[in-house]
Amino acid sequence: MISSLFLPLLMQSATPYGSPIEPVLRPSEVKREGPVNAPPVKARTASDIRFDQCLDQVTDDPANGLFAANKWQIEGGGYLARNCLGFAYAEQENWPKAIIEFVQAAENAQAAGDERAANFWSQAGNAALAAGDHQLALKYLAAALEQKDLDGLLKGEVHLDMARAFVALNQYDQAKQQFVMVHQLVPEDPLGWLLSATLARRMGDLVQAKSDIAAAAKLVTTDPAIALEAGNIAYEAGDVANARINWEQAVKYDPDSPSAKAATRYLEQLVTGAEE
Repeated sequence: MISSLFLPLLMQSATPYGSPIEPVLRPSEVKREGPVNAPPVKARTASDIRFDQCLDQVTDDPANGLFAANKWQIEGGGYLARNCLGFAYAEQENWPKAIIEFVQAAENAQAAGDERAANFWSQAGNAALAAGDHQLALKYLAAALEQKDLDGLLKGEVHLDMARAFVALNQYDQAKQQFVMVHQLVPEDPLGWLLSATLARRMGDLVQAKSDIAAAAKLVTTDPAIALEAGNIAYEAGDVANARINWEQAVKYDPDSPSAKAATRYLEQLVTGAEE
């Protein structure tokens, strides 16, 4: 199911329009492939190990993780401690403080030539987006792209966040351009297809909307948000029968989800309209 740590609802009241802030990809989890004479993998430092431990603490227990990150920062943990501190604030949805720490971590990592600066900038942009400061989000997300160190997956997520920010600013054409990049970089991300379908519907391009929601449905066959939007698109096209089918599926997939509750309201309105 498509989900999020935070759901700023920018396009449709029952459609999740967010993506979670993720901790930096950990070196121990990266599988590197290359020729036999490839340069050796850079050894992990004590700071790298403590960074992993700090992120684990935050994930397991945000309150204690916040304490640990603050302690590390006081002890001179530098930008890695600051990033962990930002992640702790994000876990608590304290977006203003999260933004401050992520930005400081990104600036210092960039000054140190650490390639993780790109990820830290993307986290700052993501937090600004969650805080509702869309112009600031675009600034930090652009800074992430400027680092040239983002892999395909994370780069796609940055473009997705930029699309969300442009939608919130009612700059639909710019958002549409960002979705083109999202689909090129992360074609198997169902959220990207769902949100581009919603945007196409709002722009009145029902042909594109149907194509995009079909792509999302192929990737995740039982998601209530996708079923809800498929119903919305069908209804906009005047296909009430398929709208009803998709809304009923949204309720079936997860009755307690916001998407299912919205679908239930739409189904009730169909009944009320028919009785009138």
